[in-house]
Amino acid sequence: MARLLWLIRLRWLALAGVSAGAAVAAAGLVPGVDGDVVAVAVLLGVASNLFFTWRARRLGKTDDQHVGQALLDTGALTIVLWAAGGAACPFVGFYVFPVLLAALLGGGRAMRITGAASAIGLAFQVAVAFVPALQVGRWDPAPPFDLLLAVGAVGATIGMAAYFAARLTAELRHQVRARREADALLALAFEGLGAGLEVVAEGRVTWQNDKAERLFGLRSGTPWVCPGRRESPCENGGPGCLPLERPCRFAVPQPEDERIYEVMALPMPAPGRFLTLYLDRTTDILHQRQLMITERLASLGRTVQGVAHELNTPLATIQTLGRDILDALEQAQAPAALRADVAESAEVIVAEVQRCRRITHALLGRVERLDPNTRAGEAALSAALDRALAVVFTHERDRVAVDLDAAAAARFPLDPIVQIGVNLLQNARDAAPDGRVRISVALEGEQVRVRVLDEGPGLSPEARRHLFEPFFTTKPPGQGTGLGLYTSMALARGLGGDLSVSNHPAGGAVATLSLPAPAVLSAPSTGAGASAGRP
Repeated sequence: MARLLWLIRLRWLALAGVSAGAAVAAAGLVPGVDGDVVAVAVLLGVASNLFFTWRARRLGKTDDQHVGQALLDTGALTIVLWAAGGAACPFVGFYVFPVLLAALLGGGRAMRITGAASAIGLAFQVAVAFVPALQVGRWDPAPPFDLLLAVGAVGATIGMAAYFAARLTAELRHQVRARREADALLALAFEGLGAGLEVVAEGRVTWQNDKAERLFGLRSGTPWVCPGRRESPCENGGPGCLPLERPCRFAVPQPEDERIYEVMALPMPAPGRFLTLYLDRTTDILHQRQLMITERLASLGRTVQGVAHELNTPLATIQTLGRDILDALEQAQAPAALRADVAESAEVIVAEVQRCRRITHALLGRVERLDPNTRAGEAALSAALDRALAVVFTHERDRVAVDLDAAAAARFPLDPIVQIGVNLLQNARDAAPDGRVRISVALEGEQVRVRVLDEGPGLSPEARRHLFEPFFTTKPPGQGTGLGLYTSMALARGLGGDLSVSNHPAGGAVATLSLPAPAVLSAPSTGAGASAGRP
């Protein structure tokens, strides 16, 4: 609005100058000028100026008025110069002023339109000089006014050009300063939000804030690409590469943990320019994942309770049949070695069925045999590991090497240790189906460490980040539920210990179960060591 009112005041000054020139012509100093045509141009300028003033002040409308006024100015100047002799008039250089005004107030589009109109007007003035039929006036001032007017026209052109140049320079400086201040405020605002920020123009990154540069490195001047993708929608440039057709979400590793970011593309006022925000969605996504896991665990719990209820009957039948086998062996006439081997297998069956029944009862809320606060059902650590070996490596015990020390005699609740041992041994076996597995037990300070080492490929960075999350598994579909390590960690912590899995320096992965050492350790049991050595 302010710039439009300034232009209106400037036009009033121009109309006053034209009116003064018409008065000089009417006095006979420039007898060739057609005063009537000049009067028409002045009246046209006065009417248009009044209209633009009313429209700006009363209606508050300024859209495209800069272009309209520039075209009217060009038309009025063409009429005045036509009345003054066309191209012969020294004021013909004034055609540059509407173009400068359009460039100053209306931008490139207004400048091009006004420039074309000025070129047409100038061509008309040249035609007037060579076609007598088009002439309505002539430039023939009386001496010495001819020289004075020529010098005045040159001086006025130079002075007005300098004025407009100074005004244009001041306007550009103001715009640059305003943009810098806006960029500084914008950067400050987004730095406060902790968001990465990039400006993309015609498909290329033109600016980054410090956060974006720390996240992705220096990308200014390169085609924009979502950090979570390999292909770039902007590799060929163009204003249509943003906003994104599908959401861009990616993870950025951090020293303490990875962070998950999401890209938001916002169009800027300038065509082909976009503001890309990189927002940290880690907390939201973790909440969503936790909610999903909670819902799946709740559903799984309901399913498990139903399955546990249905399993009680067949488990009771298996236990009865196992005991029948033991009774039959006592009366059977068979070699002693065969009877001992079958008896051991039958005893394992009965013991495992009993353990399964205790687990199903705990799931049904009847008996809390897995409660670490009770010492019922305790056994030596070596016996618990021997039981886990019998379950997982029934016919392949030669693949397992066991190294025990006195800590193997420490007593812990049997069921949790067996369950943890089974899960760890199954993972070790699946990691290297043809490889060997090593189990070691050692007393380290106040902790009993049980380590299970495999000869597999080890853990990927992604697996290390999500290893103990429920339902996360690296096994093929149908071969793992993703609950083994999750359950083992819960059982270990219930016993006051901890569980960790890492890559071994020599290759493979090593799972370490840490348990609080009892105050007194009895002599080591040979159960696990003896069992591990036999095929």
